[in-house]
Amino acid sequence: MTIQQAEAIILGTDARIALRHRFGGDTGTILRLDNYAMINIFDDGRYYIQGENIEALTIAFGLIEQAWDPDTWQGSKPERTLPLLPPDSPTKRFEF
Repeated sequence: MTIQQAEAIILGTDARIALRHRFGGDTGTILRLDNYAMINIFDDGRYYIQGENIEALTIAFGLIEQAWDPDTWQGSKPERTLPLLPPDSPTKRFEF
């Protein structure tokens, strides 16, 4: 799924895109809709619909491609692009 495909599918529903922005880890894009639903589109092609009022969106998107199911997904873990967690061992800031 690409962002352009998702936007075209959304045009066929009653929802409208209220905000479009990248994930904090820069691994995909979030489309926030005016009906309080969100569509997460990952750079590797997966997508995930969450929030309220998602029934029509789930049906419309499902006609094109099945959504990513995190509970059954067997793919590889994406590479860590940003240091989101502190390092395992503490580092010294100053040496005395």
